[in-house]
Amino acid sequence: MKTVGIMANPLKEGIGEAIERVRVWAAERGLDVIVDDRNRSEAPASVDCVPSADVVARSDLIFAFGGDGAILFAAREVAIAGRETPIFGVNMGSLGFLTQVAGDELGGVLGCLDPGELPVSGRMMLETGVAGQDGVAVALNDVVITKDAESRMLSFEARVDGQLVTRYAADGLILSTPTGSTAHSLSAGGPVLAPNVEAIILTPICPHTLSMRPLIVPPTVEIEVEMLSSDDQTIVTTDGQRSFGIGEGDVVHVRTARTRAQLVEMAEHSYYEILRRKMRWAGRVRER
Repeated sequence: MKTVGIMANPLKEGIGEAIERVRVWAAERGLDVIVDDRNRSEAPASVDCVPSADVVARSDLIFAFGGDGAILFAAREVAIAGRETPIFGVNMGSLGFLTQVAGDELGGVLGCLDPGELPVSGRMMLETGVAGQDGVAVALNDVVITKDAESRMLSFEARVDGQLVTRYAADGLILSTPTGSTAHSLSAGGPVLAPNVEAIILTPICPHTLSMRPLIVPPTVEIEVEMLSSDDQTIVTTDGQRSFGIGEGDVVHVRTARTRAQLVEMAEHSYYEILRRKMRWAGRVRER
């Protein structure tokens, strides 16, 4: 390992202090540090500030400071570059299912972090595109087909490996990875899947028929969603950060991406501990 990159949400407080902590940690280990130029004002003068694409191209480890959005941004940029660079998420906000540690824990965690033996969890991602159109988008959490707030209900059918699943009348459809099961899919009634489960979740948004329930399919399938009726306000979003429009007759393809997101996970911050804390699950039932 030679270079550590930092990608951060410039709107979060404490970014400058976090960058300095990583700079000191890296310098003690003979590593270079580069920062994405959105955070030029917070970075020390001794640190190079470069575009996000250069951070991805040059880094052997990337720190993502912010919330889950910072990790989603970093994971997408790494995947677009065809790389699988480890990403260490640091929560500078209030929620953060994906971020491993809080900003005030960073100093202690860095002391235990060995850049030569990073504890990494590979997370499946999704790629999506529209039949007959160029371009593919990637997502770590989810691909969402949805309508504008003022648009009428959508009508579409879903097929798995060419086999008809059903025809939906709904406000949309969420196609989620296990990592994204605690995001938009969960709020729409979808199940929680551990991140090491390989699967894709199809969760309808406000379906017209109450019998329409979430469906879990293998990661090896290709999913097609054909728009039977829609208007100009129908969009596909990836991780809630990128979007493109679709119309009636368009067929959206979703499949497991060729690259995986590599997230650094510390043993003392297990997925289940984070899930229990963020979901506020009770430890035991109180006796009355």
